[in-house]
Amino acid sequence: MLQKLTAALVKLKNVWLKGDKITKNTKHNLYKALVKSVLTYNCGTWAPTQSQEERLNAFHRKQLKKVLNIKYPVKITNSSLYNKCNERPLSIFILESRWRLFGHILRRDSQIPANQAMSGYFVTEGSKFKGRPLTTLPVVLNRDLSRIINSNLQLKSSHDLEHLRSIAQQRDEWTKLTARIPEAAEASQSEH
Repeated sequence: MLQKLTAALVKLKNVWLKGDKITKNTKHNLYKALVKSVLTYNCGTWAPTQSQEERLNAFHRKQLKKVLNIKYPVKITNSSLYNKCNERPLSIFILESRWRLFGHILRRDSQIPANQAMSGYFVTEGSKFKGRPLTTLPVVLNRDLSRIINSNLQLKSSHDLEHLRSIAQQRDEWTKLTARIPEAAEASQSEH
């Protein structure tokens, strides 16, 4: 996916990245409309590993530097780059989308396929899978919850799923929870 986007950007390079007549603000808006929207299409359903998130963030920073015309000898910190562009790491955008979709699904009828699949994930019938643990959406959602300090929320069983479903029904509580998750993720990213 990243290779295809990079190839498409190379074709656009002479049109808008090197164009002196186009302002940086317009270039940034073009980037958000043409690249970021395609890159993050349907990202609420993704279950990326940490290395995949790091690659997405690196790609995002590289494109923002191209938009601002920042080249090798000039160094800029990630936080100042994001501040200049009024952006956030792409992994945070994906995380917010994932929780927005998850809340929407939890508020829907329990008989829809998405809710049945989520409930079926926690059924412990049959033999356990052997090998490296798979990175599934419930695993990623649990990882997101574990970042929140002083929280006993988790997503490891059907009981936890029902507890989150009851929180999702109360929109005020769900909004508070989904605001804390990206804050905790950004804090943990800034520590590294």
